[in-house]
Amino acid sequence: MTMTTNPGDTTADPIEAVHEAIRSYRRSRQQRDEAIIAAAITVGRQTAAEASGLSMSRINQLVNNRGRRTTEPTL
Repeated sequence: MTMTTNPGDTTADPIEAVHEAIRSYRRSRQQRDEAIIAAAITVGRQTAAEASGLSMSRINQLVNNRGRRTTEPTL
């Protein structure tokens, strides 16, 4: 079975395509979180919460956990 995820990109193994999508999602999420943390530190948590659409509790969690991050297991 051949699966196309992007034009010109065919992957013979659909499970590998799922794994790649998960890796890509995690990278994007990490980049998003880092940008939100930087904004919270620079312009304040309330402004970062409003700009990101996240709750204050989630902003606080991101900022408070920034030094405790662990590497996600790889697939």
